[in-house]
Amino acid sequence: MLKLSESNGDLILKRNTYFLGGILIAGIMALGGLFVIFASLPFDEDYAFAEIFGLIFVCLWEVGVIYAVVYFMREYSKYIVISKEGISCHTCFKKEFIKWSNIKDWGLSYCGQTRFEGNTYYLYFSEHECPVKNECRKKLKGRMIKTFVISEDYYLVVDNVIPFCEEKTAVMPFIGKDKFHII
Repeated sequence: MLKLSESNGDLILKRNTYFLGGILIAGIMALGGLFVIFASLPFDEDYAFAEIFGLIFVCLWEVGVIYAVVYFMREYSKYIVISKEGISCHTCFKKEFIKWSNIKDWGLSYCGQTRFEGNTYYLYFSEHECPVKNECRKKLKGRMIKTFVISEDYYLVVDNVIPFCEEKTAVMPFIGKDKFHII
């Protein structure tokens, strides 16, 4: 879910607790992986092929899970501030800013589906024009500020964020149609 608030004429978009569960689950899996790695390290005997293969598999698993923890932390800490100067995106790792005069393309593009939330979209702001794939989606590549919008927040963004941004720029937004998609 997306939390929308206004402060000093700025619009602030922040994630609710959606990614917090991912941090918790991936963190527990990372700790479990570390226990398996340290438990499978016999320091005084030779390794068999199966033990080496298992250790390599668990190490690769651990790298993937640690990447997931970092990704979920970045997404959970992300918030976007839409001001009269431009768009800024803050995470626990970095801060990005794009002036309104530099924005060439922006809007709401279909991203995919999740099992529980339905359609997902990207609210994006780009310094270059993105090619249209179909009436619902653009190919979002390159440097841009974007955030997830799940289907229950689609109309919150269309009714509040889009009009707020239209006042700040002459660039027309791309708004992907909200329709049922078959995976």
